Amino acid sequence: MDVFLHDLNQAYSTGQITIDDNSLRRYLDYAIIEQQMPMTAASMYWRDTLRGYNINHSLPLPFDRYRLSDERRTGRGVSFSFDFGEDISHDFLSYSLSNDITIEQLALASYYAFLFKLTNGESDLCIGMNTHGRYKEELMSVIGLFVNNIPLRCQLDPHWSFHQLAEHVKEIITSSLEYSYFPLQRILAQHPNATKPVFLETSFEFQSYTSTSGNNEITIGNARLIAPPFSIKIDEYEIMSKFDFVLTIQHDLDTDQLSC
Repeated sequence: MDVFLHDLNQAYSTGQITIDDNSLRRYLDYAIIEQQMPMTAASMYWRDTLRGYNINHSLPLPFDRYRLSDERRTGRGVSFSFDFGEDISHDFLSYSLSNDITIEQLALASYYAFLFKLTNGESDLCIGMNTHGRYKEELMSVIGLFVNNIPLRCQLDPHWSFHQLAEHVKEIITSSLEYSYFPLQRILAQHPNATKPVFLETSFEFQSYTSTSGNNEITIGNARLIAPPFSIKIDEYEIMSKFDFVLTIQHDLDTDQLSC
């Protein structure tokens, strides 16, 4: 959406669009290149990552009522948000800096620790995470659907310290992102007994933004263009959702504050 809004605003304001070697690429070019890419290493990585994991297994989250496996979803969910505050945000960022771990990796490690506690000690945790899919610089200015959902599996030891968990998660996310271009459909195709990839129903998202990029809004003449919200609100707390549980951590780069 940012790419489209930028190009639209530039075209309207100046009557032209900046063209370089990267902008000459089209999404169709990317699709052809992707089909020709060697996928052997990525295929082996994801097969080994999910080896022995029951993709049809739902995390035993504490639902407020008994859930039938074949029950249809209503699409209704509840959303809560809060700020970390200056002190916790500062401690979070300080830990990240002093331990050579990104804020995203630290947030994900905290999420795994929370899920471990929430599921009464489930130590083999697999969740979904969207990646932007623009793994090359020349793809940054191309409009198209690059997003890919990847499984992040964490087999944690209950006796680990949090630092050990954070280091393990750092390794997981680093190696997973290296092969994040491998389509989810092909990841799942390696597991023919998987009837429903329920690990996708628990997911994680990390967003970094500035006051300029965070509003997803531009003004063209007398018109305001606003990107649609990630979740559709029904009322103050209730939203439309197709997932069981989603954690979204946001990092305001202007204030260095975190929110959830």
